[in-house]
Amino acid sequence: MPARSDARTRLLAAARRRFAADGALSATLDEVRREAEVSVGALYHHFPDKVSLATAVFAQLLGEYQAGFIAMLRSHDTAEGGIRGGVAYHLRWVAAHRGEAGLLLGPRLDSDELRESNEQFFAAVGDWWRPHHRYGVLQPMRVAVTAALWLGPAQEYSRHWVYSAAKRLPPGTIEVFADAAWAALRSRETEEDR
Repeated sequence: MPARSDARTRLLAAARRRFAADGALSATLDEVRREAEVSVGALYHHFPDKVSLATAVFAQLLGEYQAGFIAMLRSHDTAEGGIRGGVAYHLRWVAAHRGEAGLLLGPRLDSDELRESNEQFFAAVGDWWRPHHRYGVLQPMRVAVTAALWLGPAQEYSRHWVYSAAKRLPPGTIEVFADAAWAALRSRETEEDR
């Protein structure tokens, strides 16, 4: 049996695979424990119930998604590139991580780790956003409204797509949602200047 010190890491990895394949409700703690090759005691030491394990998996997945999103955003110097890039990142991530995306698109599992991750994520997005707003290219950032306008339609489409039989995103899907996000978030002054 592998070393005890990384039992939590192995449990999270096994749960992530199992939950992505079968759904968090279908997978049992014993299946996760056996796949992770840890003892019953180690399982309950780290995760006293399935909700705590699912919450930790959710926070880990969302943290990884957010880190990739911020890296993508920082690679774009223009507001339009970042807004369109955010939509493309989201839809491509969902397509590449279909099972895991299903977990993130389901009910939100709240935790201190998740709240801290979200706080850091939105602070980083705000840091990228601020100069573009200051130069009159983007509307002011209002976290809930901005998130809904930027990724809300793509997120809703993702819910539909994840549970469909489609193997790939249809051609043009990213462009449709990227166009809509850019139209919703660019500064109205920018439109009037054209």
